[in-house]
Amino acid sequence: LLVGTLGIIFFAIFFREPPKVPSKGKK
Repeated sequence: LLVGTLGIIFFAIFFREPPKVPSKGKK
């Protein structure tokens, strides 16, 4: 459940703030 929550939070943050870093270590 922790992983899921972390993923959701990360996704929300990523969507809230534009990706300022290149597409290098996305996944």
